[in-house]
Amino acid sequence: MTRIKTKVISNVTLEQAQEASETFATNATKLDKLQAKMNEEINKVKSKYQDDITELQDSLDEPQKVLQAFAEEQKETWGKKKSMELLHTTIGYRTGTPKVTKHKGFSWDAVADLAVKLFPNLVRTKVELDKDSIIALSKEDGFDAYKSALYIDVVQEESFYVEAKKEELQPS
Repeated sequence: MTRIKTKVISNVTLEQAQEASETFATNATKLDKLQAKMNEEINKVKSKYQDDITELQDSLDEPQKVLQAFAEEQKETWGKKKSMELLHTTIGYRTGTPKVTKHKGFSWDAVADLAVKLFPNLVRTKVELDKDSIIALSKEDGFDAYKSALYIDVVQEESFYVEAKKEELQPS
């Protein structure tokens, strides 16, 4: 890992800040224009090839259907194998991750309600802290009791930003 040392800057004057502001705004504007130009060129290249790409993607549909039909008809002859080598391709099946599904006409809530009654060992109960309530309580008297008992606090961080005024400054 390469370590990068950053210079700690302090004792900045208003004149130095104005100069840094100009440099930031100028370079941000140049960066935006360069990225816009790059995106324009990328879009031109994409549009140049898009028709051919679409046509080729569409042309894959029919052979894929033929190969799938062949695989479905011949799958029993594969034995335990999940794939088959052909002259120009490999065809096969991938087994997905197991998932639980429900019958039509039942909602997940209805299934959960039945499980609670019939098979409680299949039900998870999630205990979660109500952080919104804690934030609301933080503005009230007596919040210190919650803080000390639960070892919590409510903090609001402030972050620095720089925003270039691009309409006011044009790079040369």
